[in-house]
Amino acid sequence: MDENNTQIMISTYKYKNLYFAVGVSKAGKIVWIALPQENEKDAIADILKLYHPDQNIQFEVSNKYTDIAKKVCRVYNGEDVKFHLDSLDLNVDKSKRSSIKTQFERDVLLEVAKIPYGEVRTYKQIAEELGTKGYRAVGTAVGKNPFPIVIPCHRVVKSDLRIGEYRGGSEMKNEILKNEGIKINGDKITKK
Repeated sequence: MDENNTQIMISTYKYKNLYFAVGVSKAGKIVWIALPQENEKDAIADILKLYHPDQNIQFEVSNKYTDIAKKVCRVYNGEDVKFHLDSLDLNVDKSKRSSIKTQFERDVLLEVAKIPYGEVRTYKQIAEELGTKGYRAVGTAVGKNPFPIVIPCHRVVKSDLRIGEYRGGSEMKNEILKNEGIKINGDKITKK
């Protein structure tokens, strides 16, 4: 393989009508998690499109990491499954080869990872924990999360407790939160 190209292995897992996919580096670190898609091709395309879209990515589809995709599915469906952060590629690198470009993005993701199952935090609360008033910058960093579901960006909501935006759409965010036992009325958390 050409050294200028990123090399990843993609594994998928099908549950009911949804495909879950993970991208894993040669070093065995998770570099991207696709949100569930209705077909396998779209799940794989989600990784290729969002993980360094301006690069030529050489990839192989394999069942080697299907167990990881299955764990992501279990979290999506409401199980309190633990992931070790050391399984994620959390390296900060401004080059095109990294999913996390700044230390601030990494800090935000690590803070979001602390949100317990079945609870939510606001963007403002995350900002305050990091000692900044930049809750909009926190929102931007959360929106770039390469590890959705595992680093639970779905648990971050607006200050007025509306569920807010999500890469997979507000319906998906609503569903994941409800699967975790969060009470929602319309688009707003009713019990925090």
